[in-house]
Amino acid sequence: MSKKPVRDAAYYEDLLKRRHPIIYSELKAGKYRTVTDAAIAAGIKRTRTRLQELKNAWSKADRPEQREFLKWLQSEIKSKLPTSVVSMSSTPITIDRRLVPAVATRIREIMFKRGLKMGDVMAEMGFPRLNASLGMALFRGTRLQPELIIRLEEWLSDNATI
Repeated sequence: MSKKPVRDAAYYEDLLKRRHPIIYSELKAGKYRTVTDAAIAAGIKRTRTRLQELKNAWSKADRPEQREFLKWLQSEIKSKLPTSVVSMSSTPITIDRRLVPAVATRIREIMFKRGLKMGDVMAEMGFPRLNASLGMALFRGTRLQPELIIRLEEWLSDNATI
């Protein structure tokens, strides 16, 4: 297995020296604060997006920090949702966007009692009948999209008496 190449400041400084001598001289003269700034100006590197920064921070966080962040994120999401969606259920129907086993059982129970097929459930929630995401989540444990989770909560609430 080959090693991952080192892409540190010395690497980019050497690259600037060889390929972009004018920008390298400007770096040495103090026009650029860092080698990274000069490499970005030369087009060797790109600035990171906020999403890339978030992913990087997530991968470096330990488990307690990740849990704390998820709690914060959940409260942020709830504060942005309409109150009718937030007040529907005090217990989550998903964990890490995967259905909780009791919820999966409840969905199957409602489907059985009402004689519904998976396409019927998807259509009732406003999705195309051939959208297989709920079926995959039920039978294979795949993750659900946030919009589907919201509509599934509404659907479960509508079918609470069944």
